[in-house]
Amino acid sequence: MSDRTVASKREEQSASPSRAMRRRGHARKVLLQIHRTIGLFAGAIFVLVGLSGSVLAFRDNIDEWLNASIMRVETPTPATRRPLDEILASAVASMPAESKAERVTMPRHAGAAVAIVFMVETDDFDVDAYEMFVDPYTAKVTGQRLLLHGDSTLSQPLIPLVMAFHWTLLLGVNNAYLLGSVGILVFVSILLGFYLWWPRNGDWRLGLKIKWGASPERVVYDVHRSVGAYFIVFLLVTLFTGVAMIFKPATRSAASVFSEVRADPDFGKSTPAAGRTPIGLDAAAAVADRIFPDGALHWILLPSAPNGVYVVGKQSSDEPNRTKTFRNVGVDQYSGRVAYVQDRSAFTAGETFIEWLFPLHSGEAFGAVGRSIVLLVGLTPLALFVTGFLRWRQKRRARKRPAN
Repeated sequence: MSDRTVASKREEQSASPSRAMRRRGHARKVLLQIHRTIGLFAGAIFVLVGLSGSVLAFRDNIDEWLNASIMRVETPTPATRRPLDEILASAVASMPAESKAERVTMPRHAGAAVAIVFMVETDDFDVDAYEMFVDPYTAKVTGQRLLLHGDSTLSQPLIPLVMAFHWTLLLGVNNAYLLGSVGILVFVSILLGFYLWWPRNGDWRLGLKIKWGASPERVVYDVHRSVGAYFIVFLLVTLFTGVAMIFKPATRSAASVFSEVRADPDFGKSTPAAGRTPIGLDAAAAVADRIFPDGALHWILLPSAPNGVYVVGKQSSDEPNRTKTFRNVGVDQYSGRVAYVQDRSAFTAGETFIEWLFPLHSGEAFGAVGRSIVLLVGLTPLALFVTGFLRWRQKRRARKRPAN
């Protein structure tokens, strides 16, 4: 082999690392541009969704605080509740004619009222949903509020309205997929941000430090990447669970590939009989108590038709979801026969995965600590967007300086 050939090969070998570095540098610039573009446009929406999520982390407490006069009650001693049938009868007596009660939800704590949702047909053939509150100790109505006027989203109370904005941007349920698509883009952007954040020397601790004494440009950069690094797991979990709930049919199909996911339960039908009247709420609750002796009564869904059933929910202390329960009993409204039992302890892995989506997203699976984390996570997009925008503007100004 000639000296010229050997020298040529050495030059190729020495040039090869530089070419590889150039390729990596070019790829990094492309990924940074994608990350920046998604952040500037989809990030603005993500900020609003995040802020609304922070409010919703303690939605029940805020809603009760805003409506204390009708949602809170005095707790007597002893704290003995009136029968459910008496509570419902008191509510029905205060409802407009032709109203139809649909659901009775038990108080969250000793100082809260029973909530009863009922529907009223309007003169323009629309349906209004109302929520009435009854003192569980005296069976006296404390007040009511309009939940929804027809399909007018803006007619809702503040917290339900914030909830509607959080998952549909007030564009309607059928357009929630638009927000889901934004969520997917932001999810990708966060993953790209993590890749760009990772220090090239492999010392990840450097990516968690903020040099407060450095230049304003450097501080902004450090805050942006450090906030993202500290909250990345929470952000990804929140985004994943939110997108999974918006695209729930696709989520169920994907989960069923690995584990059976049964259809939503049909709680059965009642068998009407001449001369029979409904057994009432207390009797229906007693039937559910025999199926689920433990736990607290969470709600009773009332029969919607002559062949409808009571659906009685008993919430166990270890359920991750505190907004609803997956321990429900369908009870024949005339005979008290058990028509169907939904028991979360018999869930498959896929069904348990579906069950955990909302409690993880809202933080309620971990009580006050989980909700507090969700509150902070909801503020994170604002911090990332502001610092990201400032960093983008700093770079634009730096590029223009030589031309001036």
